[in-house]
Amino acid sequence: MTTRRSFLKSAALAYPACGLLSNTAKAQGTYVAPTNFSRDYFKEIGVRPFINAAGGYSAFGGARMRPEVAEAIRYGTYNKAKVDDLHNAVGKRIAEMAGCEAAMVTSGATASMVLATAAAMTMGDQEKIEQLPDTTGLKNEVIIQKNHRYTYDRALIAAGAILVEVASEEELLSAIGTRTAMMFWLLANHNPAGDNIPMTRYLEIATESKIPTFLDGATMTPPASNVIDACNMGFDLVGFSGGKGLRGPYSAGLLLGKGDLISYARANSSPNSRSLGRGMKVAPEEYLGMMVAFETALNIDEAEDFKRKREIFARMMNEITPIPGLKAEVIVDEGMVNELYLDLEWDPLQVKISIDEFIEALRNGSPSIEIRMLKFSGGRVHISSTVLAEGQEIMVGRRIREILSASI
Repeated sequence: MTTRRSFLKSAALAYPACGLLSNTAKAQGTYVAPTNFSRDYFKEIGVRPFINAAGGYSAFGGARMRPEVAEAIRYGTYNKAKVDDLHNAVGKRIAEMAGCEAAMVTSGATASMVLATAAAMTMGDQEKIEQLPDTTGLKNEVIIQKNHRYTYDRALIAAGAILVEVASEEELLSAIGTRTAMMFWLLANHNPAGDNIPMTRYLEIATESKIPTFLDGATMTPPASNVIDACNMGFDLVGFSGGKGLRGPYSAGLLLGKGDLISYARANSSPNSRSLGRGMKVAPEEYLGMMVAFETALNIDEAEDFKRKREIFARMMNEITPIPGLKAEVIVDEGMVNELYLDLEWDPLQVKISIDEFIEALRNGSPSIEIRMLKFSGGRVHISSTVLAEGQEIMVGRRIREILSASI
């Protein structure tokens, strides 16, 4: 079994299975797509479906929700409760599972960043909450390391904050002042050799200066135990995506941490009519779906999950081979999370097709198939089994064989 990144320690919490989780095997089994729909909506509106052999990317609709999650969402669409009551109860349950003071369901990881920033700037003051995104007179600076700048840091300024970049401890100490509202850390970018300021020192300075800290761990699942580990790292607030590694509702996320800051984040969120986050609405059924997604994911046995994925890849490889010059190997990607991929490589002298041509042939064929994005795979051909429905591995294998065989 492979190891995760050194700064994530094994979780001490083994949360018991809940009533909605019938058994672990059900949660880990291959998804079986329902076939008894009364209408083919995609066909009606002219949308072409595809087989997702790429993974839970946002552009591809995230990961496939587990059956338990879909069941909880269906329950929530037919049974109504007051939103605050439901949010309180769901937040309490999620916090218990994560081992933190408080938690809330957000409309995605980006919303978690916006609400965390708003919470740090307003600290529960209703006048300040209604003033956003105008931050005149407010603490409105968020400190971020230069090598932690990335695509989604725009969410930190959405509520009116100003980013202050630092590249050394000296710069950090100079940047802290009366307008500092929060200090930010990107977990996905963490590299002990690359951070100008080590995480432990960063947190020490924040604590000494009494500045709230936020950790973006959006892409750090699976396994779900990483959420627990992140909550124990010393940050005041942590945010996660709900629709990818946790396989919850695509439009949901988690914000966890200190009780007072979570309450301030909620005050800046829906359904509060005069808050900046009024439009960051979470449907009642999504509260339930996110709760069940987390508790189900915590009960997944990673070794068994890897075994199941290897079996899926074995069936896929049976359809692909033999092709002269082709090498197919199951690999473990030990980047931000541990994940299995089927790595394909062929001799261009024997199989005369480029990687880009191969991807286009998969995308434009029947069925349409998407594989892992090259910018995440180091330019190699990687196939994921995470989002495949039962039997789709056979279809993917056959299409790969057709395309490569036609290029010999």
